[in-house]
Amino acid sequence: MRDQRQAGLKSWATRRTKSAFAKARAAEAASKEALKIDCQEHGWHVAFFEGKTGAPRTGIIDAVAFRLDRKNADALHVRLIQLKGGNAGVTAREIARLKKAVEQASLTWVIAAFDGEVLHTIPET
Repeated sequence: MRDQRQAGLKSWATRRTKSAFAKARAAEAASKEALKIDCQEHGWHVAFFEGKTGAPRTGIIDAVAFRLDRKNADALHVRLIQLKGGNAGVTAREIARLKKAVEQASLTWVIAAFDGEVLHTIPET
């Protein structure tokens, strides 16, 4: 009798966990789609940082939005984005981490030239 009770409790816990996981994945997908649409409407391009399986990264930066300046085609605007979904709130700690990430961002330049066979980069990467 005890084994059945334990099996029932384990089953209940598994269903509850999977339900929360499914809700979190759905909220994440909806948030990504909303961000894509908003970026397109305002002239931004967006790139998401994900693992090979599509799972989000553990860092504070979930996406990058970028666009060229409308008056100066040589000027680039970049936004580092923390994506929130569902009922997730924003904490002061997350804001501080995101501000620190902006300060730590590194920019460099590369010229890439493809000769039909090999991609050459200057400076070499």
